[in-house]
Amino acid sequence: MAQTQNERDAEDATEVAPPAAPRWQQALGSLRYRDYRLVWMTSILSSGARWIQQISLGWLAFDLTGSPVLLGSIIFVYQAPSVVLSPLVGVLVDRVDRRQLLIVSQLAMAVMAVLLAVDIALGYVETWHLYVFAAISGVESTIIHVVRQALIPSVVPREALMNAIALNSAALTSTRIFGPALAGLLIVALGVEGNFILQAVLLTGVAIAAFPLRITPPERESGEHAGGGGLWQEIAAGLRFIWGIGTLRVLFIVQFIMMFVAMPFSNFLPVWAADVLALDADGLGILYSAAGIGALIGTMTLATAGNVQRKGLLLFAVSVGMALALLGLGASSVLPASLVFLALLGAMQSVFFAVNMTLVQSRVPDGLQGRVMSIYNVGHGMIAMGTLTMGFLVAGWGVQTIVAGMGIIVIALVVVCFVSVPSLRRV
Repeated sequence: MAQTQNERDAEDATEVAPPAAPRWQQALGSLRYRDYRLVWMTSILSSGARWIQQISLGWLAFDLTGSPVLLGSIIFVYQAPSVVLSPLVGVLVDRVDRRQLLIVSQLAMAVMAVLLAVDIALGYVETWHLYVFAAISGVESTIIHVVRQALIPSVVPREALMNAIALNSAALTSTRIFGPALAGLLIVALGVEGNFILQAVLLTGVAIAAFPLRITPPERESGEHAGGGGLWQEIAAGLRFIWGIGTLRVLFIVQFIMMFVAMPFSNFLPVWAADVLALDADGLGILYSAAGIGALIGTMTLATAGNVQRKGLLLFAVSVGMALALLGLGASSVLPASLVFLALLGAMQSVFFAVNMTLVQSRVPDGLQGRVMSIYNVGHGMIAMGTLTMGFLVAGWGVQTIVAGMGIIVIALVVVCFVSVPSLRRV
């Protein structure tokens, strides 16, 4: 009988930690699996490329047009595919070889980055070129996000899944802390076209790291979840699977509501910095860094914890922590307290979404991972909707009042979901 993927990885795990291993070894436990190391490396490289692109594209757009409206519209064009195309990408991820999809998408995007760099260097770049680049990049970003999430359960055993997700989140958070500042320095050192060349190099690195992956293409699901072969039937199969499992259904609802209520605050940090703390741009950077450092600490702490048995109770605890952080921010008017509450909020958010994703992915068969996780990623559209809603509310009642109100809503959500749904407390 052929070896399974996990059996092959176990043979490669020559540095298995003993039972009394130091905490740092426990935190890095998933890295002993060869294929997870490769997936983890693709996360770092692709996230680094993403930050370089985001900062460079925004700078170039504003430099060309001088219009904040056009800048915002280009960012919208980049983000829109994640909501519109994510379910379709999920079907694709469940139908084709995920390794090949990862390689092809990254090489194609690297070519686009080189073409834009040449366009800039020759002085031919126009605003509509940026819209085209942003749209293509949005499609590529949607593909790699769903592929990477679908790959993680394939390269580690289920008992290591939470550690693997936490380590992956930590890698992404690290680039979130250092990426924007580095990208700004590189614009000065290399020019904006040089940044896009560097993006192409990093994306090519993703493709190279993915080549040695030993991933068996997902088996087609049989029965009611097979989908019948049609595109919309495949998407419907994923929705039926989610809705048919009570705990899974609640986890999706909680995630969507948290995205709408608790995540949009970071988009209003400029308002908080100016109206509450009277800070300039340098101070705003400190606020973002505090949230990022908190998120990194949260994910690394979760990675150290190992395979927590009562994940539902952990989800309950960090939800309460998230609410307390929002309430604390609503009452804070000084920088030191704001930094503490921002770090706490970043930590609680990162742990919440890592645990929630672990609970979801541990209940999904490999042949449905693409579709289910693509629907999960549609929740990111709730951030945009929450941001739009919060913008009107902040204009009417002020940012401190609305942030405190968000904390109260999170408390109410905790009561409704974790008290009234016993199965969620037992997972």
